[in-house]
Amino acid sequence: MKGFVLLFISTLVVIFGSLANAVELIGQPQIAPAATAATINWKTDVDCGTRLQYGLNAAQLDRKAEGAVSSTHQVALEGLTPGTTYHYSVGTSRTKLATGTFTTPGGVAAATPAPSLMRRVLDAIVPDKKPAPAAPPPVAKATTPLKAPPTRQTWGHIDSLQDHFDRHGRDFSSASPDDYAAQAWLFLQRARAENLPMKLDDTDGSLRAFDPKTRAFAAYNSSGRTKTYFRPESSSYWQRQPGRPVKSSDLRFK
Repeated sequence: MKGFVLLFISTLVVIFGSLANAVELIGQPQIAPAATAATINWKTDVDCGTRLQYGLNAAQLDRKAEGAVSSTHQVALEGLTPGTTYHYSVGTSRTKLATGTFTTPGGVAAATPAPSLMRRVLDAIVPDKKPAPAAPPPVAKATTPLKAPPTRQTWGHIDSLQDHFDRHGRDFSSASPDDYAAQAWLFLQRARAENLPMKLDDTDGSLRAFDPKTRAFAAYNSSGRTKTYFRPESSSYWQRQPGRPVKSSDLRFK
């Protein structure tokens, strides 16, 4: 009987101890966005871990930032896209305390209608786009090889590039991660030029392309940067991909 009483008391201590240590948010997160960065601050009633998850889709917060254990929390985000709305959640590694959105300034001027999702994706896919000359020399256009921009401009998450190269680089005889990233970018340019099958996912802006002859497949995020590039083994892989079909003629922009 004595042992049972001690066990009961220990259980109550654990339960009430857990309740006493519950984390609560004080006020609402304060956000200071810039064109390509943002600082998010929030406070909790007790010291706890700092975690912020964010992304372009409320159902897929695929990016994460963390900070020190404290009751005053601050996270600085960099590499954001101007004129873009981001969804976020704040809390700890175990607890989500609040969710919301913020929009980075910049991009299209207020008097100009906002471009469509497709237009924003395609504008980002072709970096440093310049107006074409009035009458481009046909010979120069045909003989000038297309060169991919630097990897940091074409690949979505640089920290994932090595893993993708290790798993899929051999599919294209890539010599290095940078070579693999360049091939993925050039594949999109060829897909547009040859009108290969493409799909645009309106839920998050992902653009997917496929070459039925070589089975090459690639996906690009809403910022126009590569998410993955490989040759699927299944012949039905492309049919299972989400998104609505788009043609090269649909991808023209001014």
